[in-house]
Amino acid sequence: MDNWRQNLLAIFLMFSSVLLDGFITSTWISHLETGLGLIIPRTIVLIIIILSFHYTEGFMLVSAAIIGFIMDTYYLGFIGIYMASFVLIAYITYNLKRIIRPNVLSYTLIAILGITLVEVLTYGIMRILAISTISFQLFLVSRLSATLLFNGIVMLIFSYFIHQLIVNIMDESQLR
Repeated sequence: MDNWRQNLLAIFLMFSSVLLDGFITSTWISHLETGLGLIIPRTIVLIIIILSFHYTEGFMLVSAAIIGFIMDTYYLGFIGIYMASFVLIAYITYNLKRIIRPNVLSYTLIAILGITLVEVLTYGIMRILAISTISFQLFLVSRLSATLLFNGIVMLIFSYFIHQLIVNIMDESQLR
């Protein structure tokens, strides 16, 4: 079976989503601070969740670790937070696909859980290392709520199109 197109699509989507996160954050920083709180785009988490429904566990765990490593070294300067949380999200999503069928609603629900996991893990480690000084209550109100709302809406809008793209590439590869 010819998997190179499928794997290339997954790598392209993950890398593009990392760039999109950075682009949105740097370009629209003044618009991301809302009355609801600070919006943190996490399109990479959304892509990892969608791809985990369609790709093998080994491929997704390795890909999530590599993308997490890239994000750790670029955004944080030390290794481990994003790498561990992305691998954990890929693992949880891969195991949930056995009981949940892939559709827009299941993607959105798992995205809310996954983004919550990433944000709380990141906040917790930053708090332990004394990099962050905000309280947990302020974190929940000012960061997590707006981030979940924004990324949930993004997942609702775009997950169907990404799902169809992946399914079409996989079907086309299987026909050959």
